[in-house]
Amino acid sequence: MVAVAGLAAASAVYAQSALPGKVEAESYTSMSGVALETTTDTGGGSDVGWIDANDSMTYSVNVANAGWYTVQYRVASLNGGGQVVLAQNGKTISETANIGATGGWQSWATVNSHVFLQAGTQNLTLQAKAGGFNLNWINFTPEATGVTLPGIRQNGKYWVDTSGNRVNLRGVNTGNWLALEMWMMNTNLSNNGAGIGDQCTLETALTGRFGAAEKERLLSVFRDSWITSRDFDLMKGMGMNVVRVPFLYSLVEDDAHPYTLRADAWKYLDFAINEAEKHGMYVILDLHGAAGGQAAASEQHDGCVGAAQMWTNSTYWDRTKWLWDMIASRYKNRTSIAAYDLLNEPWGTDATTLANRAYELFNVVRAKDPNHVILLPGHNSGIDAYGNPNTRGLTNVAFWMHFYPGLWGWNEVQGATAQANMHANWLHCNVNGTGESCDWNAKLTALNTPFLIGEFQPWTLTGSYGGQITRKTYDIYNMYGWAATNWAYKTVSYGGSNGDTSSWGWGMVTNSSNGGTFGALDVGSATNAAIENYFRNFATQPLVRNESIAYWMNWKAEAGQRIEAEMFSSHSGMRMETTTDAGGGFNVGNTDNNDWMTYPVNVPKTGWYNLQFRVASPYTGGQLVLSKNATDLAALTVPNTGGWQNWTTITGTVYLTAGQQDLSIFVRVGGWNINWWTLTPQ
Repeated sequence: MVAVAGLAAASAVYAQSALPGKVEAESYTSMSGVALETTTDTGGGSDVGWIDANDSMTYSVNVANAGWYTVQYRVASLNGGGQVVLAQNGKTISETANIGATGGWQSWATVNSHVFLQAGTQNLTLQAKAGGFNLNWINFTPEATGVTLPGIRQNGKYWVDTSGNRVNLRGVNTGNWLALEMWMMNTNLSNNGAGIGDQCTLETALTGRFGAAEKERLLSVFRDSWITSRDFDLMKGMGMNVVRVPFLYSLVEDDAHPYTLRADAWKYLDFAINEAEKHGMYVILDLHGAAGGQAAASEQHDGCVGAAQMWTNSTYWDRTKWLWDMIASRYKNRTSIAAYDLLNEPWGTDATTLANRAYELFNVVRAKDPNHVILLPGHNSGIDAYGNPNTRGLTNVAFWMHFYPGLWGWNEVQGATAQANMHANWLHCNVNGTGESCDWNAKLTALNTPFLIGEFQPWTLTGSYGGQITRKTYDIYNMYGWAATNWAYKTVSYGGSNGDTSSWGWGMVTNSSNGGTFGALDVGSATNAAIENYFRNFATQPLVRNESIAYWMNWKAEAGQRIEAEMFSSHSGMRMETTTDAGGGFNVGNTDNNDWMTYPVNVPKTGWYNLQFRVASPYTGGQLVLSKNATDLAALTVPNTGGWQNWTTITGTVYLTAGQQDLSIFVRVGGWNINWWTLTPQ
């Protein structure tokens, strides 16, 4: 490296630095390979120069509070190319900050990174992964947690905010992040040729090769990389307002020292909550794997395939109660938490035992947190064993179930069109308004208790219909008053996707076939550096989102554009089916007298509008009414078109006032189908 003008021979002066705050670069307690010089940066004093690759400086700091910190490096570089990280005990703990050319050795700029720090006195080491820069200071600022969201509460069967307004929660699960599920990565990991099917097997393999500490570091690298800030950007951009965060008990509890919090116990849950708040999103904390396991013996999603020991081992059960005590104590004042999900798919026991244990966990949480909604977990046989929680005097309580119609023998049919119609039937029930989701709505209405569909998957088998079926699923569930979080946000495959939404995996987002492909990894033979690099690549792997889901989740009914008839926000008696009309998609059918459907529509200006309705009917005498607040605005006759899929367009006019409003299509005389309608300003 070219010598820096004004190089000083003075030694650094040791001083412990209080964080949050600024650490002067020259205040290191030890260093390797660097030297000091006088700086012309604002404030004067000295900077550290002659920084080459692998040089380092160690600082003594006293951190006031554990949490995430934004790190600002004050740097100068003639040519750029520098890279810097923070480390503790020889292990990287921060993102890599890349340093570009600033115009000279004394032309200063600030680059940012972030890091999770524990509270208390500790040493932080700055390591240069690539050199060629000077450093004047490092500043640590607690990360802002974003907007303060109103708390979520129970009001009868509805999710409401603290002002009593209904909240339509529609979200996604961050699967394979804090509870690994290997299938979501193309079952890509092996150990000396043997497949790795669960997180326990992976941890055992890594510990056997590298020891417990290095295993933990490598898992942290994976967690730092699988979900980053860009993923919350993508979730928000796809219309999500809540994130269900599955995690294993060992993320928080030190498994080697039971009833002890890990040093980084709150690192990732804090990160999830902070990022969600920055994006105006709520969080559901989901204990996906309890100590000893709670799922059926064949399942891997609680961490380990095998018997669910939590139900029979009193220590494991006590540790689960202790864990929820810690979580409730930590997050009782975070209003962005929509709910606590006590146990995921706890089907390693019978329904009665589950109900009794869940009520016990409810009381543990409520003792520390008087306000947050607590979710009572559904059994694979349902929720009847609980009775009605309201008769127990419980407040802010809800149920969950996981609904996967079309999969694993549940109304399973072959082909995208058949799957799309099956989903439509599930959502809109039988012709007489019973069965399917209607029966669950009746059950929850009778219990007067909120409901979460914690997992569902509407797009992977529905092909080109997937985006619209996804939106319709949220709309109908929200109409009932239910919250819903799909499974899942992201899955990846070796070859990735070119963006063709007619064939899509289980993630709303996946890796791109253009630069995002990857291969398998055998952790039994790969070096720890190779494993680290493999995991880190997930943070920058090019991604593609399902644009059909993104389009429909952000779709709004507006004057001047086609309004798909099936995209109503609420209805009575309506059903939908695939259509053979131009453009494909769905139409609304089975219209009977006095049925109706409502659309929230933005009308841009007051005045007269031309109406078009795309209809089909084998009968004469159908009548369609456009109404607002039960007042007729326009009435049209539906002609005999020669069949249910023989389409024609009927027209009319209507006078509307400007603004966001609910417009309804009322069936005065039924016996017709409708595909779409439009409002066009005259």
